[in-house]
Amino acid sequence: MKISNINRPALGVCLALLSVSPTSQAEIYKWVDANGRTHYSERRDDTGRAKAVELNVTPQTRSAQATGTPTEYWQDQERQFKQRQITKQDQKPNGPPVDTRPKSLSGGRSDGTDSSRCNLARDVISGAVRRSHGVPTDSYDRQVAENDIRNFCH
Repeated sequence: MKISNINRPALGVCLALLSVSPTSQAEIYKWVDANGRTHYSERRDDTGRAKAVELNVTPQTRSAQATGTPTEYWQDQERQFKQRQITKQDQKPNGPPVDTRPKSLSGGRSDGTDSSRCNLARDVISGAVRRSHGVPTDSYDRQVAENDIRNFCH
């Protein structure tokens, strides 16, 4: 296979980029001194005669790198948490829905007696009852209820 002269620089750049690791890796050593205190170091020579344990270190997240100190990082995390809580409170209603209709006298039914027809008519006028499919009463329903009040309420 012959590689043209035009592609050689591009191939060189690609190979150079592939050889560079996208993450950095550091060697950290941990040891305990004679007084029982734990120490950390990047150099194995600092451990002296104590048994050193090599720790695997993962790179910091972008948000941790963006803020300067751990205090600033945690303050930013707390601010973001509070903002999410405010957003959640704005999205959900406070408590169960409240029915503001007045209490029904008839339960929405009439048994054919004058008193039950009177109570049903009063419920229609007050708005305590609705039609069977939940639609509020209209002007015709209110006119019928007013006539029923005149005829059945004594």
